Amino acid sequence: MTETSEQPVWASPDIYPEKPENAPFGALSRKGRRCEFESLEALGAHVRSSRESVEAVWTPQREEMVPPEAVKDLLEPLRQRFVDLAEVDASDARRNTLVFSLVLLWALYASLADRTMPTESVAVGLAGILLIILGLVPWYDARQNRRSAWELNEEHLVGEEQEARFERWLSRQRSPLTWILIGLLVVSGAAQIWVELEASIEAAGLDKRGYREDREFYRLFTAPFLHGHPLHWALNVAGLWYIGRRVEALAGWPHLALVFLVAMVAGGVATAQFLPDQNSVGASGGLLGLLGFLLVFETLHSRLVPRPTRRRLFAALVLTFLVGFVGYRFIDNYAHGGGLVAGMLYAAIVFPRSRSARRPRANWLDLLFGGGSLVVLSAAALVAVAFMLAS
Repeated sequence: MTETSEQPVWASPDIYPEKPENAPFGALSRKGRRCEFESLEALGAHVRSSRESVEAVWTPQREEMVPPEAVKDLLEPLRQRFVDLAEVDASDARRNTLVFSLVLLWALYASLADRTMPTESVAVGLAGILLIILGLVPWYDARQNRRSAWELNEEHLVGEEQEARFERWLSRQRSPLTWILIGLLVVSGAAQIWVELEASIEAAGLDKRGYREDREFYRLFTAPFLHGHPLHWALNVAGLWYIGRRVEALAGWPHLALVFLVAMVAGGVATAQFLPDQNSVGASGGLLGLLGFLLVFETLHSRLVPRPTRRRLFAALVLTFLVGFVGYRFIDNYAHGGGLVAGMLYAAIVFPRSRSARRPRANWLDLLFGGGSLVVLSAAALVAVAFMLAS
């Protein structure tokens, strides 16, 4: 479907419900609960201190509900709310940083006690990754959010409003293919739990020797549905849930299937070429392909998304490379890089630069190749499960 207006679809007032007539002021929580008020001051107090996230508000000056960031009179309550949320996030991040710093120190001690170099220890690398993901990065984000909150003004509210509208629109989009891909990862993950981990990887993982010498090219397709650790699986599923929905909403489901397939194969070929002595598993190549696709696609079609949301993609890319650097002993950076480059090239070739605010329309060729890619992905997951259960 293509929007007929010259504004992005997320900017339409239709994404928010009509306001009720029985109260001049009010707020709508993310869970759909309405709170009504008789004055702007009471609404501001609610925005400032509500335990639930305030999704939208209404005032006598507007005909429909809007995000609270659209009401300039709520600037000060919003600033205080953002500061409070940043303080809570900072407190949680400091606690996590302390906990995982102790875990890292314990892993370093255990490594030295076993006469193992810390750079060779999987436990040290995993502890370092958890410290970064759950401690240092959230602490940095909270620090930046607190600074942004104190600097909030009417000009900055415009960007905040756009981001709020985009996130609400995105959350309301149907994403059937994203859920199908997640379902395939769930099924293959369950099969790995049933079968011994090493046996499952031997059966359907990217065995580089089998790929090169025995021409087992099917492993390029089955390996992405296997994972080496529950945390590895959980991170990929979480990433696919957010990035996959975003690709599907902006570019359409055929391109989600195509990019994921092309990127996971490109990542497999890259790691087979540059890391020939280490077997590989995981959907990270396909996931980085989706991230690379979005980075280029949203840059070339800048009117489709608000600028603040694009910054998060760059932050995710930086975090990925940071984690890859820390965990290089057991993270396949070549697969990540191959998938990332493939996704970026796909976006640059298939979607040339445009100033239109309309989403691209899927043609019959997109549907044909997208449907074929979905069949290949589904077959690959089922074959991986069959090989694991037969091992």
